[in-house]
Amino acid sequence: MKKKTWFLFMAMGILVASLSTGFNAYAEEKPIKIGFVADFTGPLTEHGIAAKQGAILAMEQAGNKVGGRPVELIIEDEASDPAVAMDKARKLVETNKVSMILGPFHGGCAGAVAGYVGRVKIPMMTYWHSTANAVQAKAKWVWAPLGTLSTVSYPTGAYAYEKLGYRTVSTMGTDYVAGREFIGGGVMGFKDGGGKIIQEQWVPLGTKDVSSYITILKDADALFAWFMGVTVIPGLRQLREYKVKMPIIMPQSGHSTHPKIMEQMGDTCLGIITSCLYAWTIDTPENKKFVDAYQKRWGDLPGGLSYGAYTTLQMALAALEKTGDDTSPEAIAKALDAMEFQAMLVTIRFGDARVGVTNNVTYKHVKVNGQFVPEVIGTSTVVT
Repeated sequence: MKKKTWFLFMAMGILVASLSTGFNAYAEEKPIKIGFVADFTGPLTEHGIAAKQGAILAMEQAGNKVGGRPVELIIEDEASDPAVAMDKARKLVETNKVSMILGPFHGGCAGAVAGYVGRVKIPMMTYWHSTANAVQAKAKWVWAPLGTLSTVSYPTGAYAYEKLGYRTVSTMGTDYVAGREFIGGGVMGFKDGGGKIIQEQWVPLGTKDVSSYITILKDADALFAWFMGVTVIPGLRQLREYKVKMPIIMPQSGHSTHPKIMEQMGDTCLGIITSCLYAWTIDTPENKKFVDAYQKRWGDLPGGLSYGAYTTLQMALAALEKTGDDTSPEAIAKALDAMEFQAMLVTIRFGDARVGVTNNVTYKHVKVNGQFVPEVIGTSTVVT
């Protein structure tokens, strides 16, 4: 009888151990979820697709895992509509139970979602310079590793004054958050050097004809121009057609960070000087490796958003690697705050208001062997 009892307890012990191992395996295999929000059906679709492709490439290179646990990227479309972005953010947090959100891309959408994640205390990382300084300063749960709207355009204004020798500038920009911040950052960099602003003009969103603004444009050493959406190509084309003699500088590269859009702009873009965080022509081994991998995966050249989402997704995985099994918002926030991440172009760390210290590339639009190319003419580090 004793032998039978011993055997029974032994059998039960084996069963309990097996069940315990099964539960542990289930816990280990439960995926960490990351939300990713971009524009796939609005005016910024090309950039949204580029961002998605960059993020997916980073995930695939990581084996869709971090610390041995699977990671799931849940992708949502904000369509450049703040109301839609809010709905998608709520779905990601309340239904999908994501540990963090990457995006949105559109500035208005990023500002709206920043308020929501602050209330629910979920980490959000922008994969582009999507937030305004005023919003970022109040956003306790938002990290901006690639800078804010105006910090990115500031170096362009400084470059125009210090390197190009311009002393006066007129401006023309699309009248919404990003347009005012990009123009404003460039103006600040120019004025800090000693430059003078001759005229400022603001063009409503959706404008396709800017001729009435061109006819009253005041001459200066250069024109700071930044357009959004349907205004980009017609606006720049009209500046050429009206034979505006001032050199054109885009304080931020706007849509020309995307190779396909640069091709659409055609000869209209030639000679324009602008700045961005990235250009596929950057001559470093790390960037060449990235370009090769991106082309192999997607059959296309990477744009600025490709780089931005790729880098930010890598940073998100690095933060989760540090937290181990603790994927609580507090643990992720602590890991991000302490991060010093070696990206392909620069070491990114967070300064005041959780804004990243990052790189800036100044380039000129040129044509080489029939291809429109961003020719790098300067680099700088953006420190907030």
